Amino acid sequence: MTFSPLRYHDDNIYDLRSEERLVGSYVYDKDMREMARIRGVLAEPDTHRVRYIVFVEGGFLSTSGKTVIFPIAHLAAIDSAKVQAQYTREAIQQAPTPEDIDALTREEEQVILSYFDLEPYWDEAQEKEESNPEG
Repeated sequence: MTFSPLRYHDDNIYDLRSEERLVGSYVYDKDMREMARIRGVLAEPDTHRVRYIVFVEGGFLSTSGKTVIFPIAHLAAIDSAKVQAQYTREAIQQAPTPEDIDALTREEEQVILSYFDLEPYWDEAQEKEESNPEG
């Protein structure tokens, strides 16, 4: 088991790129149905590049709902406080979720990325290093 280096931020810290300061924004599904408010983001510790948004889907009164980690690659900005996921609510509800977002593993990330038809982003970084070994 390999832990992910991503860090959870539940605030729009200054280090995040302005277009990735999404905490507090609302998520809509591809049919423009409001789903939830973004509670946090998972970002790379060195570059502060956001890889996922975190929100809670469902839940009512005493039920807590499901914590969803959704790849930012499948989001489109609607305006400064709204983003649209390129999946339906039902597909997002069926997405795999990790046990603990503060202890996310690469294996859990791989399952999530695979569900959303994405390749692991860390492979891209490794390929860039290998193709340009001098930096």
